[in-house]
Amino acid sequence: MNTLKLKPLRNLLASAALLLSFAAANATELNIWVMSTTAQQQQDMKELLRPYLAKNPNLRVNVTVLNWESAWSKITAAAISGQGPDLLELGTTWVGAISSMGALEPLSLAQQKEVGTASVFYPAVWGTTHRFDDPKIYALPWYVDARVAYYRKDVFKKAGVNPKDAFTNWSSFKQAMQKINGQVIDGKKIAALGYPGKNDWNLVHNLAPWIWNAGGDLFTPDKKHSAINSPEALQAITYYTSFAAEGLVPSSSLEKNSEQIESGFFNGQYAVIFGGPDVLKRVNTPKAKGGQMETVAAHNLGIESYPAGLKGSQTLFSGSNLSIMKSSKNKDESWKLLAYLASRDSEITYSKMSGMLPARIDAATDPSLMADPNYADFIGRIKNGRHYASIASWAPLESVYLKNLGNMFDIVAGVKGKYSPQAIKQALDVTANEANDVLDSAN
Repeated sequence: MNTLKLKPLRNLLASAALLLSFAAANATELNIWVMSTTAQQQQDMKELLRPYLAKNPNLRVNVTVLNWESAWSKITAAAISGQGPDLLELGTTWVGAISSMGALEPLSLAQQKEVGTASVFYPAVWGTTHRFDDPKIYALPWYVDARVAYYRKDVFKKAGVNPKDAFTNWSSFKQAMQKINGQVIDGKKIAALGYPGKNDWNLVHNLAPWIWNAGGDLFTPDKKHSAINSPEALQAITYYTSFAAEGLVPSSSLEKNSEQIESGFFNGQYAVIFGGPDVLKRVNTPKAKGGQMETVAAHNLGIESYPAGLKGSQTLFSGSNLSIMKSSKNKDESWKLLAYLASRDSEITYSKMSGMLPARIDAATDPSLMADPNYADFIGRIKNGRHYASIASWAPLESVYLKNLGNMFDIVAGVKGKYSPQAIKQALDVTANEANDVLDSAN
């Protein structure tokens, strides 16, 4: 071949290689840490980011997936060392602590307006974007885990119980559970209610709505002392634990965790459970893919709000937020990516992947999601959402609550001591004393 004809081609290839080398040298690289929330988190994040990266060819995003069990220690280590990622996912209860360590970049009002400000998001989770005593915003809500009551319509019908009446208040709920307990479905007795005991990491989450609906809280109004042993909290926890003490919750369920209770609901063990949107994901997923779509429980699923206490019917909102670390060397690009992930379309897409609710109200009520009747019913039941106060010492405080409330469930199960309101009160007093030690050291 004529070498004179090859020369222009060689020059063209050399120029292309030079351009690619220049582009690579000028590409921005971002690191993001997220939790393992979906069944294939790494692949799902790749799909979620694909449209954004297609519009930003000079950007590279490295995704690290953390397990919830070890994430806290890794994130706090990164906060202390300043050697963390550019962006990271934080549980809604974690923002107060990590921002107090000076590890998060505050978001300006202009940035907040870019995504829609507080009014765009569920109020309960917007309150977790900053510490309760610091107005600076350090995160944007990404997804929500809220709770409702799931029940078996067929069981209620056989027992002659109207669900609307049953979930009206605490009194009607107890009476309904007494009527339903022991109903025989397909030759098998079904327990009225299922909830986990001391082996569930959600233990505080399980109790919080009942405490709030009795007019209580986990803290005093100034957030300086524990209120777990207040008369209102005692009333709520005594009511809650009475279902197990009276045999309306099987003693075996007190050894289980939330996931096992949910599986028991689909296996026909319980007529009622309280859970999050992950239950709906199971209902919409066939058994061949790990779901419960074909079960009798899925075909007879009903959804209700928490039965109202003296102070109404509130539910727990939790979930995750996204933040930029102060140590990031690429804050402008990090913000652009954060704004994309917290956008309406992205939150809808991630909701379909994860089964969690979008944190944006306009995304959560999108027609593509609301087309599922169960989902639409769920959204209608969580209008009164609430979250814990965002404090810096939540992590050690929650550990105290988990340990001591777990010990309390040994009393409920009859493993340690005799169950009584007095025994519950003593357990809550011990819990409050230890919690106050944590709060005193933080104040």
